Amino acid sequence: MELVIYKKLTVSASGSDSTESVPCYRKMTLKQARLVADTAVTANNTNFVVIKLQKGSDDLGSRSFETTSMSAGVAENIALSGGEDLDFSDLDELKVTYDQTGGGMAFDGGLVLVFEPRRDV
Repeated sequence: MELVIYKKLTVSASGSDSTESVPCYRKMTLKQARLVADTAVTANNTNFVVIKLQKGSDDLGSRSFETTSMSAGVAENIALSGGEDLDFSDLDELKVTYDQTGGGMAFDGGLVLVFEPRRDV
């Protein structure tokens, strides 16, 4: 049985980095992350945002808008890596970090996180 968590993402073009958290209340493994833009995002190599998924300080996956645009309403998979870092225990949290470059870039959309429950043996 998969556990699906939706996180609304609203990032302003502030030029300042910021972080949000998705708390995890049980033992589970992150299997998939999909990013969906509510409005189209045009790539910009001067003012852009990198949306990162992190556990602690470890990067699990990211999406940069420096050179690649994104259409509205189209789900895009974020490639995940990290091995055991994809395993979450109760009270762990997944961080969603917005790294802004230049004046930054606005992003309005959502993140769909698919977890699989796990048991320690």
